[in-house]
Amino acid sequence: MTDMTAANEMIAAAHTEDVQKARLLVRAAIAEAGDAWLPSAAVFDALTLELIELAGRTESPARIAEHLNEIAALLTRAQNQSH
Repeated sequence: MTDMTAANEMIAAAHTEDVQKARLLVRAAIAEAGDAWLPSAAVFDALTLELIELAGRTESPARIAEHLNEIAALLTRAQNQSH
């Protein structure tokens, strides 16, 4: 294993751990919104706006559009699999 491969694996493992931690925080916030009787459509809209704002701080508009298209494709795939 090369040093570059080992470094890439360490970066990927750290990213996976960070994603898990972030998902737990987001899940907790979604649960809190549900406990406050906020409708799921409002929560979804808020999440979408926050994603766009977060991406806008570090990404180009074109990359933000790519991210959103990837999300749309995943949602479409999940919907097609459930039918």
